Amino acid sequence: MADQEKQAWFMLGVILVTLAAYFTFISLVRFDSVSLAVFALSGFLGVRVTKRRRGEIVYDERDRQIERRALLLALTAFYTLVLVFMLVAGFAHGWDRSVPLWLVIQIFWVASLLIWGIKAIAIIVLHRRGVYA
Repeated sequence: MADQEKQAWFMLGVILVTLAAYFTFISLVRFDSVSLAVFALSGFLGVRVTKRRRGEIVYDERDRQIERRALLLALTAFYTLVLVFMLVAGFAHGWDRSVPLWLVIQIFWVASLLIWGIKAIAIIVLHRRGVYA
């Protein structure tokens, strides 16, 4: 298994734990500004799970191409979901309704975790299928 794929699996685990903790927390406490603290778990996304060895090539052209394709897929999904969410919310609840700021921040945290998850899944799928370009 490639280092990039190991990192993607670790990222997926962190994202699932963070989202599970978030939804558990809001089911017990309900929506509140305090539930933002759960997203501190996403800080583990920056942890590197593989060790670099001297003289080892970390990323080659194939890994960079997989990273680019996964990022493109994740950003395309993000912008599509943002557009759909804005249109649905606007038509369903009205265009001049106010929303608490902490709720907007939570929505963006969940959206960013979903984007990281889509990217990690794309990396795993591209490595497994052998599609490199």
